[in-house]
Amino acid sequence: MSEIILTTAERASLYFFPPAVGGKIVPEDIQQGLQENGLITAPQADGRRRLTQLGDKVRLGSVQVTIKD
Repeated sequence: MSEIILTTAERASLYFFPPAVGGKIVPEDIQQGLQENGLITAPQADGRRRLTQLGDKVRLGSVQVTIKD
């Protein structure tokens, strides 16, 4: 597995997937970065993105990431 490098905003945004009704809206550029790292899916049929298994592990802290700003 290659090293996962995230910005502080990308790392914090993992807690908002899948999006809840009335919840925080994550900007599209952050969503795209998370998708490119394999942490969230492309938009599904309902238009929402979901965490991948890797994304869930990163969110839970069981996979190391490097934070850059």
